[in-house]
Amino acid sequence: MFGVKNILIVEDQADVLKLLGVALQHPERKIRQSLSADQAWLLVQEEAPDVILLDIMMPGELDGLDLLQRLRADQRFDNVRVVVISARAQQRDRIAAIHAGADAFIAKPFRLNELKRCIDRLLTIKPSEV
Repeated sequence: MFGVKNILIVEDQADVLKLLGVALQHPERKIRQSLSADQAWLLVQEEAPDVILLDIMMPGELDGLDLLQRLRADQRFDNVRVVVISARAQQRDRIAAIHAGADAFIAKPFRLNELKRCIDRLLTIKPSEV
């Protein structure tokens, strides 16, 4: 990794959001958080993150897949890597997330080490290699 990497965590459960924010702290990372996909869309437009951790089931106008589809439809965010983290982990949910443009899918409950490895992998490879 070179330079500070921006990670946006989009999760509607405040306790999970806080846990992820603390667990992913690192001197070379800037962590931003959002409790809704609607708010996350605004944050992404302000400063495109390197990686987004995105829950599927979200309150508000947009759910996680809606946000993902918006991201993938906008060329400004082609280099943003997205890890979908969801309790909806049936095969059809995984396929829907990957089809919408997710770079990875991790089912809840998850192991923090698994999530950290996934983030590290996405931060160190070129977008064309994902």
